Formats: sequence, structure tokens, C-alpha cells
Amino acid sequence: MEMKKHLFHMRKNCLGKVCLILFLLAGSVNLYAQNQKINISGIIKDETGVPLIGANVTEKGTTNGTMTDVEGNFSLSVNNRGTIQISFVGYIAQEMPVNGKSTFDIILKEDSRILDEVIVVGYGSTVKKDLTTAVTSVSSKDFLQGAVNSPMQMIDGKVAGLSISNPAAADPNKNADIQIRGASSMKAGNSPLIVIDGMPGGDLRNLAQQDIESITVLKDGSAAAIYGSRAANGVILVQTKQGKAGKVSITYDSFIEHDAVAKRPEILSAEEFVAKGRAKDWGARTDWYNELLNKNNFGQNHNISLAGGSESSIFRISANYRTKEGLDIATNREEYGLRASFKQTTLEGLLEVGGNVSYRIAEEDWTDYAVFKQAVKLNPTVDKNEMNYFTGRYDEYNPIKWLTERERGASWEYATIDFNIKLNLAKNLNTELQLGRQGINKKQREYYTKNHKESIDNNRGGRARFEHESWVDWTLEWIANYAFKVNQHDFKIMGGYSYQEFNREKLIAENADFPSDAFTYNQLQAGAWNKIAGRLGMESEKDKEKTTAFLGRVNYNFDNQFLVTASLRYEGNSKFGTDNKWGYFPAASAAWRFSRLPVFENTTFVDDLKVRFSYGQTGRSGFDKYIALSKYSPASYSYVDGKWIQVYGPGNNPNANLKWEKQISYNLGLDYTLFNSKLSGSIDVFIRDGQDVIGDYTSPVPPYIYSTLVTNVGTTRDKGIELQLNWNAVKTKDFSYSTALTASYINSKIKSFSSGTFTKGYVDSEGLPSPGNPGAPQRLADGKEIGSFYGYRYAGVDADGKILIYEGGKKSGNTVLAEQAKDSDKAYLGNGSPDYELAWSHSLAYKEFDLNFFFRGKFGFQILNTYQMYYGLVAEPEVNLLQSAYNDNAHIKGGKVICDYFLEDGSYFKLDNISLGWTPKIKSKFISNLRLYGTVRNVFTITKYSGLDPTTVPTAGLWPGISSLDVYPIARNFSFGVQISY
Repeated sequence: MEMKKHLFHMRKNCLGKVCLILFLLAGSVNLYAQNQKINISGIIKDETGVPLIGANVTEKGTTNGTMTDVEGNFSLSVNNRGTIQISFVGYIAQEMPVNGKSTFDIILKEDSRILDEVIVVGYGSTVKKDLTTAVTSVSSKDFLQGAVNSPMQMIDGKVAGLSISNPAAADPNKNADIQIRGASSMKAGNSPLIVIDGMPGGDLRNLAQQDIESITVLKDGSAAAIYGSRAANGVILVQTKQGKAGKVSITYDSFIEHDAVAKRPEILSAEEFVAKGRAKDWGARTDWYNELLNKNNFGQNHNISLAGGSESSIFRISANYRTKEGLDIATNREEYGLRASFKQTTLEGLLEVGGNVSYRIAEEDWTDYAVFKQAVKLNPTVDKNEMNYFTGRYDEYNPIKWLTERERGASWEYATIDFNIKLNLAKNLNTELQLGRQGINKKQREYYTKNHKESIDNNRGGRARFEHESWVDWTLEWIANYAFKVNQHDFKIMGGYSYQEFNREKLIAENADFPSDAFTYNQLQAGAWNKIAGRLGMESEKDKEKTTAFLGRVNYNFDNQFLVTASLRYEGNSKFGTDNKWGYFPAASAAWRFSRLPVFENTTFVDDLKVRFSYGQTGRSGFDKYIALSKYSPASYSYVDGKWIQVYGPGNNPNANLKWEKQISYNLGLDYTLFNSKLSGSIDVFIRDGQDVIGDYTSPVPPYIYSTLVTNVGTTRDKGIELQLNWNAVKTKDFSYSTALTASYINSKIKSFSSGTFTKGYVDSEGLPSPGNPGAPQRLADGKEIGSFYGYRYAGVDADGKILIYEGGKKSGNTVLAEQAKDSDKAYLGNGSPDYELAWSHSLAYKEFDLNFFFRGKFGFQILNTYQMYYGLVAEPEVNLLQSAYNDNAHIKGGKVICDYFLEDGSYFKLDNISLGWTPKIKSKFISNLRLYGTVRNVFTITKYSGLDPTTVPTAGLWPGISSLDVYPIARNFSFGVQISY
């Protein structure tokens, strides 16, 4: 019996050990199977069966990945039980488990979910379908191609209500003028606030165009109010490209460019000049305009980036180099920069750390646009080598020597760093701290040789000047987000604190009378000019501004049908008067998705219909620092007892009540998405009322020290309509076509310049150039539109060819010689601000080729053609003239007069950009995508304007529509580029 028990236990123990061994063996086999690598392959196509070149295939949770080749094929070694992620720009990403499968046939669907597109807004982001305000975002795939001076030119015409212009597009050192929904400020600025990667007050010159992922424009007061006293002119949010989890990718994006003269002034040739007896014939035949042109100008732009990472760690590094010669003999620009970004997630997703670092250097050589005025008016019979400066008229000089006998330019250094720490305390609760520093250093250099006109006129042996100006901005922002849902009620709450400090320093040193031109501005101490008693030759400045704000926002969503957003910013700024340091900026908006109504339930063509209304208060604070305070300023030097003594005294009339300009905005909008996202767009109607507009007002002396006081008095109004439409018309296997249209109507006017204390009535623009300045061509007045021309009504000419005008400004009145007219004979003649703006883009693709056309135009405005006034009349003595002086204007024998004869229709419509691209199929494991393209900018313009080009005339700001005599050459730009990705 005992023997049986013993044998039984032996069997039992053995069986248990065997089972344990078998279990461990099975587990090991299973673990081995799970960790075993397997080679997979496959093909990725779109819904029409076209292979997708350069699609990303990544093993989830790793950096292991690859891209499809020219046939859409891929191969990769992955974990047997892993998951692969497939993504391609413009298509819906997919995840597929491997589970031992070795071959894959994958179809990616085009991402037509416009409603789910993520849009960046102030201090956060949202999906497009949940927007309750007027916000437009343009991604990099929709940017205009080709060479630009400012990144904003890449979205020119893409955003209704956004006006972008550059009167000197071929000057690489000239920035674009930006304006959103009109202009209405006199002293506080009309430019929007720029925010780059969440940092308010960014500088667009610190960006390479290839590094930008998207540009978002906050147009209405409700969207912009979260930025407070700097947001009345709208806000532009720029997001740079960031790394993505997956295989490390390398991208090279480069182009070369060249500018050709598209149009030049039609002036008298040397033979015609002599035949007309314009002035003395000196024997030479000089084309001054042609001599100033750099016809062999060249530009190049190179950008290379490295990006990648894993699900917990991503990075992107890019380097950029650009050079560009101007269309004149003096202008040049060279710049290079680095940009890097990273994001690291750790502690099981609790902590996210990220940041951006950028550094950029730009070297600029500046021109002087006034030389092209000289090129038009100068006697063409003077030898360019013999003529020095004086030719009998005080305002004439050799424009070639003016540029070549001097050096003038600047070196810029941009350095930006921001650091973000985010704690994900719960799935619906997080807090983020952002610290940032933005620094700019500018070193401006000038040297005028002994042979320069300035030295000759002042009997100097050269003059040198050196300026060093620096700006350092510090930013600290702490934001918290909390979201929760109760049944069908979704809430998102944001609260935060913002602090910014702006510091500026400037140092100037100059001297003259140097023994040699050899050292230029590098030997200031060698000049004899400042060694004379009483002369110093240096000056310095320093100022600071601080902004502190507490802000909050609540988003409410009921059943994805009713949406409400409310925000409040409580802000203080050191620039304002003692009694107005702090202020409130409230905003509220609501939207109703009426496409959820039963009437639309059975429709197949309506994806989304949403009506929205918004209200918001914003401010302007772009005026000079310290003008609200009582300043003790240096006046003049006094010579007392053999010594020079600096005299100080009161520098201004202080104003303790000075505050920011307030702007109250109302916006009614409709968003629509139809036919499975093939047709989408928006319609907006807005009103902006400006209050407490800052201006210089006449103050009585005494009790005031000075006769002018900077204070809040005026009121303004902007109103308009905006339309955006996008239509993806055709999409087949080999061909696609889409078009986009933006249009806007904007009207801006001054409601009043007066209050109970201060009265102004009107403000005249600056006078036109001398010699022969005929006065101010525009007037801002109560109840009048901004940009209103004010002058005489042309009534023909008398027997001597002198201009006649209508008395009292009425065409039915009597006529009188313009030289005998009174101010009471003036009238409002027209307006220089466009009523309508239109942009129309077309994108076509056929197999490996793509073609893009971009048209734009401005309509309903006038231009004062100062070229015709100054160089189109035979009465101008001893200067060269336009051909029109002896043709269209031959009947006028008298001098220039500001009258509607010289007002011309400025409306135009132009083919602004045409681009042709080719994406060949290349079978290479090192190249996943290759694209070659060519672009032409400023192809042709349709206009009645007789000047050089209506786009050279400023249409933004307070004094639009006045053409300049200093017009930089009109250019047609050609560029050729290549984009290579691995």
C-alpha cells in the first residue's frame, strides 16, 4: 500500500514538472513568436487605383519605417505581432495589425473631411466645424509658389479681407504691407499682430518660407479679443513645421530666380529731347533708367530639413540659405538661418516638454528709390561719366554716382527660443507653461565718399554713420485647460496668465572729414568733424514696455448643434496714462448648425450649414512709448563760460487719461460645406466701430506747455462683406481640377474727430514733392471715407493752355483760373482705397503634371497720377518728360494743379502667378518624391491706369491711392525650383 502511494506521488510530481516545463516552453515559443521579425511588403494606392509615391509606412511605437517607391511599393521588417501605420498628405491615415501577414494591398481614401481640419486659434486649437468666429487658415500645400520677400505673399488673395501689397516687389529688402479689414488708426498703427508658434509679437523676417506649415488669420473682434490691446487690426498666427513620428525624412527644397523689367516709363529719347528744345544739348546720349538697372540679377534659395522621431519623441531641424540681387545696381540681400524644434513625452504621458530655437543672419545693401525719379527727369544728353552732381537745378544729381559713391545697408541678427512644459494631469485636464525670448540686433552702416553729392554740397571729406539697435522681448505665459461633458453638453474651459516685456536700445555714432575713404565707417575716430568744440557725434536711446494680462475662455457645445464661445482678457500696459493702465476686452460668439434640422436629414448634398454671430472688443496700442507721461527731455546746447552745457526741459504735454484705441466689432457669418466636401466656403458681414482714436490735437497755451496734445478723441467705422468659395470640381485617375475664389467689399470712414474738449474737424495729408509742391491731395474729415481726394474740379484750359477749375467745386458753376482759385473751390473728388478685392485660383493636375493659375484684382478706386502731374506737362522747365506731355496732355501749357484731371481709375485685374510642375516617377530607394517646377509672377495686368503699374501704388493705410515719383522698377519674376524628399 505504501509502495502504491509513493509511486502515485512520484507520477504526480513528474506530471506537474512536465506540465510546468511544457507551459514554460509554450510561453517561450509564444514570446518568441511575438518578438519575431517578419518581412512585409505591399502596395499603396488611392481610390482610383493610382499608386501613391512617398506614402509613409511606420511600425507603431518605433522609428522603424519606410516610404513607397515610384510604383507605390514598400517593404519593411517589423514585429510579427506589431501594427503598421500608413499615412500620406491629403489622405486619411490607417493602422493595420500585422498578425503574421506578409503582404498588404492598401487603399487610402482621400481626406475630404474639411470639417475635421484642425484650426489654430488664440491660445489653443479647434476643428473647423466648431468655429464660431471669422477665422481663415491656409496650409502650406495651398501656398502660392515662387520667390517672395515676405511669407505673407504666399497667401496673397487666399483670405478674404486680408490685403497684402508690396510697391517694390523686386527689392528683396522691402517687406509687404499687411492690412486686415481696412485702416482706421492715425497714431496707433494699422498692422496686425503677428504670433509665431504661440509667441505674440513675432517677426516674419525670421522665417524661411519653406519652414511654415500654416498661416491662420483671426479677422473679427471675437476671435482676436483674447490678445487684447494689440488685436484691433486682426491677428496672424503662424505655425512652423514640426517633426512626425516615423522614419527620419530628409527634404531639400530649392529654387533660383531672376527679375526682368516688365514696364518702364515712356519718356522722351535723347533725340526727341533735343528736338523739343527741352534744354541744352551736351552731346551725349544717356539712357539714365537703363544705366540703373541690374539686368543680370540672380537669386537663389536653398532649404534642407531633417525630421522624424517616435511616438514619444519628435524633432525637426532645418537650414536655409538665400541670396537675392535687386533690379537696380545697389540692392543686395544675403541671409542664412537655422531652425529646430522638438517635443518629448515622458512619465507615461504625464509630462510633455518641447520648444523651438531659431537663429538667422541677414545682410542688406540698400538702394534709394529717388534715383529712378532722377532717371526720368534728367537731361539725356549729359554724359554719365562727366556729370558729377550739379547741372543747373538744385534738385538734380547723377543717380549712378549717388548709389556707387556710398555704402548704405544693415546687418540683422534674429535669435528666438521658446520652451514649453505641459502636464497632462488627467485626460481632460492639463496645464502648460511657455517661456520665450525674441531678440533682434540691427547694425546699420552708412558711408558717403568725398565724391558723393552730400560731401560736395557740404564741403566735407566724406561722412560715416553707424547705428546699433537691439530689441529683446521676454514672454511668459501659463495656460490651463479643462474639458468635461454632461450628457449632450460639452464644455472646454481655458484660463491663463500672460506677461511680455519689450526692451529697445539704440546707439548712434557718426563723424565726417576723413583723411581717406579706405576705412569707411570702421574708423570713426579718424574724422576731424567732431573734434570741433561743441560737437559730439553720438547719441543713445533706451525704452521699455510691459504688458500683463489675465485671460479666460469658455467653449460650449450642445449636441454638436449649438456652439457658444465667450472670452475675457483683463490687461495692463505700461504705455497708457496713470488712470488707464488696465482695461477689459470681452468677446462672445455663437453658432447654430442648422444643417441638423429634420429638413436636411434625407439630403445627400448638404454636409454642413452653420450660421454664426460674434461680438468683441479689441484695442490698439502701437503709439510711441512715454507720451502719456511727463517727459524731461534734452533741448539744445548752450555755451556758458567757455563750456557747452546740455539744456533740459519739459518735453511734452502729459496726458494721464491716455488709453488704447477701442474697437468694437460685430460679425455675422455663414459657413457651408456641400456635396461631400467638394464645395465649401463662407460669407461674412462685419461692422467695426473705433472709439477713442488717438490723434494730435490743438491745445491752448497756457495752461498747456505745448500747442499739441496726444489724446483719445476720434471715432471711426469699417464695414464690409467677405466671400470665400472652394470647389474641388473634378477628381479622376489621371485628371483633377479645383478652383477657389475670395472677394471682399470694405468701406472705412472717419465718423468724428471731435469731443466736448478737443475739436479738429479734418486732417490733411502731407504735401506733394518739391519743387512746385501744389499742396495736400487728400483730407480726412468727419463723415468722409479714408483715402478721400480733396482738390479742384477740372474745367478745361484757357486760350493760353492754363488749367481752369469750377468755382465752388461744382461742375455747373463758373470757371476760374486754377492759380486764382480759393480753398472754398475745392471738393471731394474720389477715393484711393479699393472698394472691392478679388482673387481667383485654378489648380489642374494631369498624370505627372500640375498647373496653377492665380488671378487677383482691386476695383472701385482712383489713383492720383503724380507722374503725369510732374513729368507729363510741358510747363515743367528743363527736365525730361513723358511722351504724354506732347500727346494726351499737349493742350495743357500751365503748371500742375491738384484736380480730378490727374485722377485715374486704378482698378486692375492681373494674372499674378502661374506655376507648372512635374513629378516624375523615379525608381530609387534614396528618393521617395521629386518635383520640378517653374513659376512666373506678374504675368500681365489689365487696367486703364496710365502709370507704370497700379500695384506699385499703396492702397493700405490712411493715405491710399497716391502714386509716388520714386517708383522702383516693375518686375516680372521667373523662378525654377526642385523639391526632393527621402
